[in-house]
Amino acid sequence: MITFIFIMAILIGILVLGFCFHLVGSILKLVLKLAICLPCAVLCAAVGVIFCCTLLLIPLGLACFKLAGFILHPLKPCMI
Repeated sequence: MITFIFIMAILIGILVLGFCFHLVGSILKLVLKLAICLPCAVLCAAVGVIFCCTLLLIPLGLACFKLAGFILHPLKPCMI
């Protein structure tokens, strides 16, 4: 009976530790997106607006918008 309690305590500890690692990983991912990805996407979108103001660089401006969408959602395809 003591071994069963000991094993259950270890399993509960592993589950709690795994949840904590998952939570910290999610928080770090959010901080990374807000601190690095969001300014890069805004800058890329601003360059895209500037490029779309000229007639010859419209395709490059649209590519900048696609790149900004990819920076914000790397696993989701961006359709423009």
